[in-house]
Amino acid sequence: MARRTNKEKEINVCGWQAVSALFERHPDQIRRLFFDASTGKRTGQYCRYLAHRGKVYRQLRPDELEKVAGTLHHGGIIAVIAERRLQKVTVDTVDGWASVRMPLALLDRVSNANNLGAIVRTAAFFGVKAIVVPDHPAQALPGDAAWRVAEGGMEFVDFYRVPTLTDFCAIVKRAYFLVGSSLAGSTLRAAAAAARSRPVALILGNEEHGIAPAVAAACDQLVKIPGANTVQSLNVSAAAAVLCWEFFGRD
Repeated sequence: MARRTNKEKEINVCGWQAVSALFERHPDQIRRLFFDASTGKRTGQYCRYLAHRGKVYRQLRPDELEKVAGTLHHGGIIAVIAERRLQKVTVDTVDGWASVRMPLALLDRVSNANNLGAIVRTAAFFGVKAIVVPDHPAQALPGDAAWRVAEGGMEFVDFYRVPTLTDFCAIVKRAYFLVGSSLAGSTLRAAAAAARSRPVALILGNEEHGIAPAVAAACDQLVKIPGANTVQSLNVSAAAAVLCWEFFGRD
């Protein structure tokens, strides 16, 4: 039912929050809709919308819904869309961002799809509308799991892909203050004070290895989130929430 071809990949958007946000923001992108009996009671307006446009919608048994989703964690509803292409970044793109002081998130090989989804949810909450990722095999991209965990956040965030994050940092730091999360960093307060003159781009690193040395060297400031010195660090998605609050949420 949710067959995918080699020519064009499709994404299963699962869960009520994600699907309802999709219908609110980009209903034209929905190709098919599947739901269980319980969730189907809430989908009347969605079904009418799809019916008017000749799109497929169908109530399925739990085992059928699980098969379509490819997971138990479908939340009773699945909207199938075409995979969204990651956008390219130009110097003009960066200048446009900087002119409105748009907050940015740069991800350096964040490899876990669930972490990516959680970061997207945080980014959407704090108004971070652009996430930049490198063209690297270790970098997770927006797929089924990330969409599900983002809980609708994908509708408010655009993804951009650059060849290398190191080269991109050299471009973006002309207008942005680059803050990297690192165990070797300074205090948050010092970084927040130093960053006031420019818009901020937060850089979050790989779950195991952190930010690459070359990317860290490009940062204007490395910061460490203080804790009780019991465990070494926060999960990268939790770190994203703390840093977004510190740099984008205190206004």
